[in-house]
Amino acid sequence: MKGGKNMGKLIHCSSCGKEIASSARTCPNCGAKNKKPFYKTVWFWVIVVIVLAVIGGSSRKSDNDSSSNNEVTNNSSQENRVIEYQKVDIDEMEDALERNAAVAQDTYKGKYVEVTGELSTIDSKLSYIYIKSTTKDFDLTRFSCSVKNTATKDVVKTLEKGQTIVVKGKITGVGEVMGYDLDIDEIVAL
Repeated sequence: MKGGKNMGKLIHCSSCGKEIASSARTCPNCGAKNKKPFYKTVWFWVIVVIVLAVIGGSSRKSDNDSSSNNEVTNNSSQENRVIEYQKVDIDEMEDALERNAAVAQDTYKGKYVEVTGELSTIDSKLSYIYIKSTTKDFDLTRFSCSVKNTATKDVVKTLEKGQTIVVKGKITGVGEVMGYDLDIDEIVAL
């Protein structure tokens, strides 16, 4: 082999076509730079990694988008279904909570209910209202109703403390200290 160990593999010069060592920086015949094929450079592999990362990322985003679309579809199908509200007495709910908070939670949490009560508090930011029993003078159980949408906020603006109202919504929390939490779907003044 000509040139011994240092010669390594032979390639053809891209300018003059003569054989040169692949490790040579320039062609000894014409002086042209010995350019490595692009796929053998570090930059090629950096670009490949970036492209694969982008493709992988957009694939995950597309999976997330499709799962989000499924959630929207599921939510819209839930919105289209008719919710039946269970009419419950606020005094019975308070008594159940007083007797055994764990049983009250099993009974009411996650249920859609219709409750009649006296409006006792209106939050200044319209985030929530409190209702209480219409029959008890002194009521310790907190019945917090979260105001979730503009239409409900508009209704709350027309109400006054002490007014009897009917609240429809889903019970989202039950606790012996915190009482009941309800997400309001509808409010009707009596």
